[in-house]
Amino acid sequence: MKKVILSAMAMCLMIVFVNNVNAQYSDDVSFNLSMTVDKYIETAPGPIDWDFGTTDHSTSWGPSREQLYGSLGEWDIAYANCPFSVTVSGDNAAGQGVPRFVRDEVGANANGYDVLATLYQIHFTTNENRDLFYGTWLQGAHQFPYTKSFPEAPHNGQIKMDMKAWVNTSVASEQVPVRKTIIDPNMTWEQSADAGVYECTMDVTFTAL
Repeated sequence: MKKVILSAMAMCLMIVFVNNVNAQYSDDVSFNLSMTVDKYIETAPGPIDWDFGTTDHSTSWGPSREQLYGSLGEWDIAYANCPFSVTVSGDNAAGQGVPRFVRDEVGANANGYDVLATLYQIHFTTNENRDLFYGTWLQGAHQFPYTKSFPEAPHNGQIKMDMKAWVNTSVASEQVPVRKTIIDPNMTWEQSADAGVYECTMDVTFTAL
């Protein structure tokens, strides 16, 4: 009789144990998935050729001179998918290390380069915000190279650049003097700008932040 009771109890314990193992019928685990889009910057093909125009003769707000209020140039200059910085630098044939317009004098009595005071107004547009590159409305050639950071990525990828130049004008000061057009026997060769094409180069470098 005892053996029968013990067997019955063992069966009950086994049934209870099996039921406890199978009591949870489902469970789940969550995944936090990720992938990374790498930083990428690409500039428009270069070099970009741009002619600001031709000087006009002026006698107002300063000495008689040939001056230029340059034509506005505008470009879709780069693509970026991240915050970035822009560095603008330049040089000229005179090796001044800045984007200042110069022309080598021509002829038997030539004596070096004619150098023109050069000022720029540059904007970069991202996310429909047009930002002045430099802290004041005009930036002299002597103030290059200059770097500005853009801490927000352009969300459509587009970076636009626009630029004007003020050359040989007294509207603001630059590190070189205005080339005057005055009939004066005391004037030297350094104080006149020969007619012709004046040139310089500018480099615009984009760097991911």
